[in-house]
Formats: sequence, structure tokens, C-alpha cells
Amino acid sequence: MKNFSIFKVLNTFFRLFIIFLIVFVWIKYSIENFWLSLLFSIILLVVIETLYQVFTNKKQAKSNIKKEEQEKINQYTNTFIYCDKKYTTDFFYNLCKKNYECTKKSKYILISHPTTNIALYPLFLYRELSIDDVIDCYNQTKHEKIKRLVICTNKYANDIQKFIETLNIEVLILDKQQTYLLLLKKYEIYPKITKICDKQKMTFKQFLNIALDKKRAKSYFLSAIFLLFASMFVFYKIYYLIFATILLVMCFLCLFRKRTIKPTQKQILDI
Repeated sequence: MKNFSIFKVLNTFFRLFIIFLIVFVWIKYSIENFWLSLLFSIILLVVIETLYQVFTNKKQAKSNIKKEEQEKINQYTNTFIYCDKKYTTDFFYNLCKKNYECTKKSKYILISHPTTNIALYPLFLYRELSIDDVIDCYNQTKHEKIKRLVICTNKYANDIQKFIETLNIEVLILDKQQTYLLLLKKYEIYPKITKICDKQKMTFKQFLNIALDKKRAKSYFLSAIFLLFASMFVFYKIYYLIFATILLVMCFLCLFRKRTIKPTQKQILDI
């Protein structure tokens, strides 16, 4: 516990130092007086740190997923994507029937409650779930007079959340991580993993994950310090300051970015 506390203090100090360095080099570039620049930099650092703490300390339900667990999630998702769709429907029917009275339809599961019904629609696609897919799920289940439509999928487009607010029933979209945490892990039932040789081209998101890998923070920081030092001996130092700032920002993002899951309500299949 003591080692953890020391690490946390050092981590916080290093984060503040990076922010201060970014702020100071630009204020010093605008204000020649060293002490005045230092004073403004400290004031701005306090403001930035206060805003950072307010932002990061918001009460949100965040679920951290370990690397090993994330690998399992990807394997489960690939199983659903590549297998026969009947297998997926049967799997979620078996998941639901352990705790609820339910009926298996051709593409979804209808969960019966005393006063209303819930439809669970597993739709795992290789691509992102689109608004057209949501409309199709809605049209196939609306005759059941359901209160809630739960769609389990791999990933979904950003514009879906705004669209589902226009529907006259409650619609929950669960991505692969939420499906795992709120259904598979909660009810302790998992599909048999089917190994898929799935070679894909690197996406922009994957490129960012590599560029912002924590192990690259040291290289970014040392490169930025070198550029800041070199800027003292060249005429066009503005270019050195720009690239040094970019490198320090990259270093900051590498060290302090957090991987979280979008929160969703805990009650999925219960009323």
C-alpha cells in the first residue's frame, strides 16, 4: 500500500510537471519577464488542474477491463459474429430461461414479466450496428407490446443513441463489453469459443492505441525536452516550441488516458 501511495504521488507530480512545462514555454514566449511568466504559469496550472479534477471525479459507473478479459470478450464476440445465427439466439435463450419466463422467437427472445414484456435481440455483425438495423429490430418486436428492447451487438454507430430517443419504447444498445459485463458475466454463462483467423487492416483507432501506448511516454518526453533545449539556440524557435508541445501532449495522453466502458443502467432484464 505504501509503494502504491508513493507511485501515485510521483505520478501526480509528473503529470503536473508536464502541464506546467507546456503552459510555461508558451507564456514565456509571450511574456519576457521570467517571474511574471512563472506566476501566470502557476495560476493557469492551478486552474487546469482544478478543471481536470472536477472532470475526472464525476460520479459515473465505470468498469475497467483487464487485458486478459478483453481478449476473452473479443473471442466471445467473434463466436457470435461467425457462428450460425440460430446458435446465438439459442445461447441467449438459455441465458434468459435460467432466471426468467421467456419465449424463443426466430431472431429474438421475449422475456415475460407480470405487467409487461422485454425483448432481447442479439444482433452481432462484423460491421457497426446502424440505425437501419435498429429500425428492423424495432419493427420485428413492436407487435409484442414490449416495454424495453435490448439489442446486443459488437459495436454501434455514434448517431444511434440520439435516434433511439425518438422511439416510443425504451431501447438499450449493448456493445460487446457491456454484453459481457451485464449479461454473460452477471448470469455466468459463456459461449464456446470458436477461434477465428481474423486478419484486419489497421484502423485509425488501432493506430491511436499504438501511438498512445504508455511505454512510448518516455520517448515523447525526452524528445520534447531536447527540442525545448534546442529552441534556445536557434532563430526560428517557434517551430521547436510547437513540436515540443505536441510531443508533451502525446506524453500526457500516454500516461493518463483511461480505458473505460460507457455506463449503462444496471437493470437490463428486470423491471
